[in-house]
Amino acid sequence: MAQSGINLERLAKVWALVEGGKEGEADAARTRAAAMIEPYGYVLDDIPGLLADAGFGDDLPQPEAGGFTVYNMSNPAHVRAWQREHDATRRRWMRDNADRIAEVIARYGSKEAVFAPTAEEKALDAAIEPFREVHPDNQADTFDGENFRPSPRVVEAMGQAIPWPDTIPAALAEYEAWDRLCDDRNVADGNNQYDYLSNGADKRRWHLCDMVEKLIPARDLSDVIVRLRFQLDGQGSRDSPQAVLDDLERLQAAGGGASETRESPGLSLDADTPGNEGDKVGNPHVWAGPNLDTPPPFKLNTAGKRRAEVERILATPEGKHMPLREIAAIVGVSPSTVLNIRRRMAT
Repeated sequence: MAQSGINLERLAKVWALVEGGKEGEADAARTRAAAMIEPYGYVLDDIPGLLADAGFGDDLPQPEAGGFTVYNMSNPAHVRAWQREHDATRRRWMRDNADRIAEVIARYGSKEAVFAPTAEEKALDAAIEPFREVHPDNQADTFDGENFRPSPRVVEAMGQAIPWPDTIPAALAEYEAWDRLCDDRNVADGNNQYDYLSNGADKRRWHLCDMVEKLIPARDLSDVIVRLRFQLDGQGSRDSPQAVLDDLERLQAAGGGASETRESPGLSLDADTPGNEGDKVGNPHVWAGPNLDTPPPFKLNTAGKRRAEVERILATPEGKHMPLREIAAIVGVSPSTVLNIRRRMAT
């Protein structure tokens, strides 16, 4: 945890002057205390809890022998310690990515505009609303019996609101547009890692993923390459080799195997495929924060291994509370891959 770099014993002495010193002495001590903790993302309001967690004072529950970890969420002191660390990590991220946050807000005009529902979100939400099923006990609403992927009836309703693309590159372009909106909202929100799309947009993105992965027939080898790269980028969460085989067999039968390939928007046929040495998978801002510029200390050199590692982390008590991008950075996959795997594990 970041607080391990703070000299807590010295901080306790300085804080004692803040609480009990004379006015000028207390002000100077407050400045010193702030300088000791701010590089780690903490603020002055965090200090009493940090000191209590470390055993300086007996007014709060104390840590157990193993220290504070999210593995023991039943200990109130552990919960507070984990939350303080989480908040401090987010503040550090916001400090290190201040330029990125400012750029996103400037591009939309205001922070409120970043999160304002788009016309497409409103149309899609209205299209699926008749299928909403409300559940008691704070359970998530379902739509036509489905939690994540849309049912055929919901797919049809969304297509009437916004026509579905009929080519793989077009479906991929829309999928990536929704991803960019989600990423922009996450950046403007200080990397809070929420699901930022509306219900309709989220289900739209799920079906677009399926369209690129396996549903739309490839027209030529260029489409097959786009599809295969999309599957590889999923790091095991989009494995549909049968769709690729069907494409190739159909093109071969039609004599299309030698057709001229075309570049799809945003993709180069000369680009490195995921898994090459030095490849950083995922959205750019995942790698922009501190301590994320180097690859993970272990090598997960196949999609299956990376998927298994994500599943292993998500199965732990700690992993259930970790941000998507933190897991993505550890394993070397994209946050959307972690989200897809988590959703599949949930169902």
